[in-house]
Amino acid sequence: MTFMHVVLEFILQKFPWWGVCHFQFDPQTRTIYIHCQNPDKRALILKDAQMLANLDIGIKRFIVVHPSYSDITIPHIPRKMM
Repeated sequence: MTFMHVVLEFILQKFPWWGVCHFQFDPQTRTIYIHCQNPDKRALILKDAQMLANLDIGIKRFIVVHPSYSDITIPHIPRKMM
């Protein structure tokens, strides 16, 4: 199983209400592109933006893509060590 398969399995189990989206992984930049088919799915993903940003799974950023809207970048927010 590849890194992308493991990460996508985790994401799909954590956010099952997203429904059908297409994912693309860029290993050079550690970026996952989430291609939404309709605006409702995009809105569901944006509601979870903070949870996505806080995931510590080796992804530096998520980019939400929909043809009718501007792309939205959700960068990883590293946890502060105390």
